[in-house]
Amino acid sequence: MRVAMKSVVAVSFVLSALSGALASTCSVKHDTAMSADFYKNVKVSQSECCNLCGSDSRCRTAVYSPQGECHLHDAKDSARPFADRGWMLMAVTPSPPAPSPPTSKNIVQLAQGISDLSTLVTALTAGGLTGTLSGSGPFTVFAPTNEAFAKIETKALNKLLANKAELDKVLEYHVLAANLHMKELMSVKIVKTLEGENVNVSDAGGAIKVDNAKVLTADVGASNGIVHVIDTVLMPPSMSPLPLKADIVQVAERNGDLSTLVAALTAGKLVATLEGKGPFTVFAPTNEAFAKIPKATLTQLLGNQKLLDQLLEYHVLSGDFSMRDLMSAKLVSTLEKEAVAVRSVGSKIMVNNADVVTADVGATNGVVHVIDKVLVPPDFPLSPYPEDIVELAESQPDLSILVAALVAGKLTATLSGTGPFTVFAPTNEAFAKIPAADLQKLLANTKELDAVLEYHVLAGKFNMRDLMAVRSAKTLEGDTVSVSGSSGGSVVNVNDAKVLKADVAATNGIVHVIDTVLSLPKALVV
Repeated sequence: MRVAMKSVVAVSFVLSALSGALASTCSVKHDTAMSADFYKNVKVSQSECCNLCGSDSRCRTAVYSPQGECHLHDAKDSARPFADRGWMLMAVTPSPPAPSPPTSKNIVQLAQGISDLSTLVTALTAGGLTGTLSGSGPFTVFAPTNEAFAKIETKALNKLLANKAELDKVLEYHVLAANLHMKELMSVKIVKTLEGENVNVSDAGGAIKVDNAKVLTADVGASNGIVHVIDTVLMPPSMSPLPLKADIVQVAERNGDLSTLVAALTAGKLVATLEGKGPFTVFAPTNEAFAKIPKATLTQLLGNQKLLDQLLEYHVLSGDFSMRDLMSAKLVSTLEKEAVAVRSVGSKIMVNNADVVTADVGATNGVVHVIDKVLVPPDFPLSPYPEDIVELAESQPDLSILVAALVAGKLTATLSGTGPFTVFAPTNEAFAKIPAADLQKLLANTKELDAVLEYHVLAGKFNMRDLMAVRSAKTLEGDTVSVSGSSGGSVVNVNDAKVLKADVAATNGIVHVIDTVLSLPKALVV
């Protein structure tokens, strides 16, 4: 006798799967109305529809039509009903996972054999958990990669590795006292760890996650359990999150004393560059450094993107250079193409004329060195702030040997004074013309060095037109220098030195850059 089914009848049974495969169990409701939203529609048999859902981690329910259509639904699908009756709803209980291939390695040995889990092995050893995870178990371990640990700020990670109690708590939060495949974890969703708190397993957006960590490799079998490799170190909810490394822009944004730099980077459109892969080295002026620039000048600078970008790029190197690296290099080229000079002066480290306040602040895409002045490229068309003669020389990388000589010769105090003075400033290339042994001897003899340096200084402020008019001038050393030039004024000489750049203004005088160190008439050393 045929019986018409007019009410919804629930029938539980096992649908056989494809030959040789494990079957998934489906709880079936006939003649149902189900969501019209689905993420996959295929034509297969009933049993294949059940197993298709059971083998797909995204699938929560399957609906089978009288026409042989199999609709798969995930957790996001709505309850918008079908217009037609006669569909079959299948709530799937996944088939048990296939057994992991047999292995003789326990979880610790397995981790030791995977190079990308070496930091985890170090942590397990420091925390004393190797004994537990070498035991009979069974255990399930969420194993963070080396890259996962590398996301943590270096100081914070080292502090954690040195604190056994906190380290054990973090590690135990990665361990379950059971042998659970990912399919099983996806089914239960919330699991208690050895640490005592729960982890959450989800598949939002198609990616399987444990808390906020993405699962990279699931179901790695060991003799005493299972390992699931993840991309982020898990933190128990009861503990404060570990600070993570940030890119250079984020490092600046997190430091309240670099807010003006962040505003400048934004105005200059350099944010995208410094958020990129890099690596970069950035000399980061503090808010106080920018505050030294007159307000009107700073406003003008922030409003001129071309000049601002040029200025900012002078603070950026291509490459990841620690302060030790920079001290060895002494002169390094910037993104702006001009070089900066790095040197130690007494107990201070300086970049051009800026003191380094904090060195070697790590970022995911480079390193940041915080400085107390804004660096200005040579020949920059805007003068951000007033500089005396010594500060002017310090700001020019090509005058770094002159600055070293002024420091060695104790002349910096004089040329930082009220003046006014006129200085003939030899470039680094000018000093390089002197045999190295003779130059070192000169720099070591303060009396002779002061005499040479004072021969490059006039008492008074004389531009090149003034000097060309008088033809000779008495120096601080007591002897005179002669000034000559071609009829058209295209070439000007001081003694036998060619003037490369004239009339560079300072607050206490004027500087003329020359290509040769001036020799004393009495021929002391040079």
